[in-house]
Parts: sequence; structure tokens; C-alpha cells
Amino acid sequence: MGERAQAPAQLAGFDREAWEALLGNALPFAVGAGEVLFRQGDHADALYLVETGLLEIAARIPGDDNAVISAIRPGEVVGESALLDDGPRSARVRAVEDTRGLVVSGRRFRALLADGSGWAMQLGHALRRLVAARTRQTLERIVAEGHFDPHALRQLHSGPGPSPSSSDAAVLAHGLARLKGIGDIVQAGALLEARRGATVAAPGDRQDGLFLVLRGAVRAAVPRGAMAEQVFVFGPGCFVGLTGHSDGGPQPLLVTAAEQAQLVHLPAVTLAALEADAPPWLPVLHAGFGRQLVQDQRKANRHLGRSLSLARFNHAGELG
Repeated sequence: MGERAQAPAQLAGFDREAWEALLGNALPFAVGAGEVLFRQGDHADALYLVETGLLEIAARIPGDDNAVISAIRPGEVVGESALLDDGPRSARVRAVEDTRGLVVSGRRFRALLADGSGWAMQLGHALRRLVAARTRQTLERIVAEGHFDPHALRQLHSGPGPSPSSSDAAVLAHGLARLKGIGDIVQAGALLEARRGATVAAPGDRQDGLFLVLRGAVRAAVPRGAMAEQVFVFGPGCFVGLTGHSDGGPQPLLVTAAEQAQLVHLPAVTLAALEADAPPWLPVLHAGFGRQLVQDQRKANRHLGRSLSLARFNHAGELG
């Protein structure tokens, strides 16, 4: 892979110079068939780019078992969460075949990102797209599997969308000061009020920017008849719509207000203008996007793991 003239498809967006700079900051790695590259719960410290071989990603499920989530083939990457979030590994990665490639240190990446390195910034954008795309794949499996605990379902509430609010967005955002630039962000968007059950977005909707939750909470769920299989809950400080905003796809789930909520809608054109203007706090905003995308991916993986575990339990019951 060190001789590749351009980035693999999963890391699209690199120009030749930035890609060569990334390769110059990577080291080789190799793992034999049957060996574990990293385990669930390990400290996340690097991104791996696979050149040859085959890896599998598996998440721990109830019963101390592992459910295979996906495979990583040549030209693909794994461990991307290490560069976006400082949490532990959310899954185990094991070599199915002898595998080799390149490894990018998370510490090195973050240091260069803080210095404004072009390749590090491009890698950050590419990894957010990748995490979003993988989350979408997991959500599609959750929808398709159809295995869920009926007792965990919630009544489906889906009503008229949010309406303009007369509240002061700056006051509402005061408690979210940990998000640098929050004052400028909320002023750039439109403040909306969503009553309990209001439909913020429906599956398949074209994505137009993001919603930032200032008060209350919204729920992202899979409709199951008259009920809803809850996957995510977004509270104050969370962005709604990051998957579609990051990978360019449509809204994957039904998003409704779980309770009375105040939201700021940031249209795609507004977010594009922020990217072009590059205010000093933009890297902090990008970091916030990355952390939430990784957290959403972990929640989706855990949800899928529970679904697969339930399917196994039901199958074992039928056989018994």
C-alpha cells in the first residue's frame, strides 16, 4: 500500500500530495491468520490500512459470545475510531488470513491536526465519512434483521414537524459552552420548537444540514407497525443528522421529539459557508462531529449485537 498512487475508495478525497504525506507518517504492520489485531475494550491508539489479507470485526454480545459485524478486505481500513475519539475499542478485530498493511498512530495524527496539517485534516474528513457509512450499514442491518425485544418497543408518535420558536437561542445555548463557537453556531441557524412526537425527519428524507439539540431530547427509531424500535436518543449538545450529513445519504431512521425540545436547524448551505470561512473554532466543531459519529456507531453496533443475540436465542428455543 505504501506504493499506492492514490487513497483507497474508503478514504476518497485525498490529493496526491496529502496522500503521500499520510504514507510518510505510517508504519508497516502484519498479523497472522487467527491472531487478534485488537480486542473490544482495548485502548484505541491507531488506524490500520489493509494491503493484503482479510480481517473480521466482531462485537461482544450477551452470553459472552461474539457476533461478526463485517469484514475488512485489501484497500479498506479499520480502527478509524481511534483517530476521532479517545474511547476504548468497540469491537474485536481478528485476522482470518495473514494480513499486512500500514498503521497510522492516533497520537501522531492528533498532533499534526492541531498544527493544521493538510493531510491530517483531509484524513479527518474521510474518516467521518467512513464512520457514517459504516453506521448506515449497521442501521440497514438492524432494519432488515427485524429481531427485537417486544418489551423494548415504544409507542410510535409521529406528528407535525417543528415550528419556529420565539425563545432566545443564545440563552438556551448558554449551558452548552463546552462546545466552542456555540454562540456563533446557534445564531447561524433557525431556532425551532418540537412538541413531543413531532417528526424531525423521516426515513429516506433528503438530508439538509443538521439539527442541534438545545433543550429536551429527540429519538431516532425504526418504525415497527404502531411501535418504534429505539436506536438513539439525542439530548442537549447532540447533533441530529450527522450520518447523512457526513456520507451524503438520506435519513436512515425516523426521528421524532421524545419530549418537548428546542432545536437549531443548520442548513447545508450554512454549514458549507462555515467550511469555506474556516473560523478558528471549526476544528473543535469537526472534533465534536467525529466523537459523536463514533459514539453513534458504537450504539448502533451494540444494538445490532443485541438483535443478533436475540435471534440466536429464539433459534435455539425453536430447536429445543
